[in-house]
Amino acid sequence: MISLVSVNVAVPVGGADDVALARTMHLVTLAAAGDSAAFDVLVKEHYQLVFRFQMKWVRHQAVAEELAQETFFAAWKKIPGFRKESKFSTWLLGIALNLARNHRNRGPARHEVELPDDDHLEVLLGADEAPEEQLGQRQMLTALDKALARLPADMREVTVLVRLEGMALQDVANLLDVPLGTVKSRLSRARAQLVLELKEYLV
Repeated sequence: MISLVSVNVAVPVGGADDVALARTMHLVTLAAAGDSAAFDVLVKEHYQLVFRFQMKWVRHQAVAEELAQETFFAAWKKIPGFRKESKFSTWLLGIALNLARNHRNRGPARHEVELPDDDHLEVLLGADEAPEEQLGQRQMLTALDKALARLPADMREVTVLVRLEGMALQDVANLLDVPLGTVKSRLSRARAQLVLELKEYLV
């Protein structure tokens, strides 16, 4: 087998991304044909993406882990029908979103607020910040989390997908099966509501 790392070829700008995408799609093709080992690689490389996504919805680690596992179980069954019209990660988050919606509709809404772990906070806040500044950041993160939880479901979905997951607007529109203008409108209304609720932190 020839290692891509060892081959000395000229890679154009963006070429590394193209290689990674081609590799993922090759694994998808193998998995769609029933190759469980290829699918295991996809799970390993995308698990944290799906887990973090579910954490943004359920705010509970055990439940997020369960939903992440359900996501990949569903993906394994559905992957023969994946038409490769979008990125695999986008398709995967579509499955995750449907499971999150179903979970939310099965019972009362959860209101737990989980701050990022200490390591993540250290990166966000910086080691040189004074304790009172760190406290202010923690309070702001808590307020933001609560404000996100209060958004209507459709507005929260686009906010999480665009602002937190970094997905392109058109990809979100395709994922939610709504017009691009609808995504922009929901995002704008969500931003306005968040600004209103967080105005004391926006100076």
